[in-house]
Parts: sequence; structure tokens; C-alpha cells
Amino acid sequence: MKTKVTLLALAWLASGVAFAADTTTATTPAPARVAPGPDMDRLALLLDLNAYQKTEVEKILKEQHEQMRSEFEAARAAGTARPSRDEMKAKREQAKQELHTKLSAVLDETQLKKFDALHERGPGFGPGPGRGFGKHDRGGKDAPATDSSSN
Repeated sequence: MKTKVTLLALAWLASGVAFAADTTTATTPAPARVAPGPDMDRLALLLDLNAYQKTEVEKILKEQHEQMRSEFEAARAAGTARPSRDEMKAKREQAKQELHTKLSAVLDETQLKKFDALHERGPGFGPGPGRGFGKHDRGGKDAPATDSSSN
């Protein structure tokens, strides 16, 4: 009986080691933890961008992202205290104004208004978890009743 239990335990451990060896290969690098940026093809479609505008907007957004990342890394390396909520809000507002100024050189007024509306929705520029199409939108249990007699 002890032999069977020992053999089963060894087989179970060996299968776990074999499975772990199959899923982690030395040739595949670990995926980088990068916050997803906007889908430029979708953004170009939503804002009706031409090819020049698309490349310029993408360049501006990447520059802003890199600037924010470098500021974050510098603050982390310096070991400074975390900024207050008001300081963070002011920094976000300043970055938003700088972005708006840079984009105004590339986009027309209508496109800029659309971008601002999309930017207010948050990262990803479209519906997703927490950004619409929730249970209320699908007619879930808590969705408001609609009057179908008005059609």
C-alpha cells in the first residue's frame, strides 16, 4: 500500500514538473507590462483622420506617454513622497492641456472635440469593462423599463 501511494505521489510530482517545463520555455520572453494605448486604426476611423494626421497623432500620444513614464520613473528613483491627490489632479490637468495644444496643430476643431469626448471616457477610446454596455445597457435586472407603446 505504501508503495502505491509513493508511486502515485511521485507520478503526480513528475507530471507537475513536466507541465511546468512545457509552459515556460527559455526562448519566449515574458510579456512586457505596458498599459495598452489607443488603437490607432480605430481612433483614425472615429476621428476621420487622414494618413498624415494619424502618424502625427500617434507620435504626439507616444511622446506624452513616454514623458509621463519618465517622470514616474524619476520620481520613483528619487524616492520622493507620493504626491497628494490635488497635486496629481493638477499634473493630469496640465498634461491634458499640453496634449490639447499639441493636437490642435494637427486636428481641426471637430476632430479635437471628438478626441476630447473620447479621451474623457478613459483608456482604449471605446466601450469596454466599466465604460458602457453594462447590465443596464443590455436590459439586465436593474435596467430601467422602457415604454414600447410610444413607437
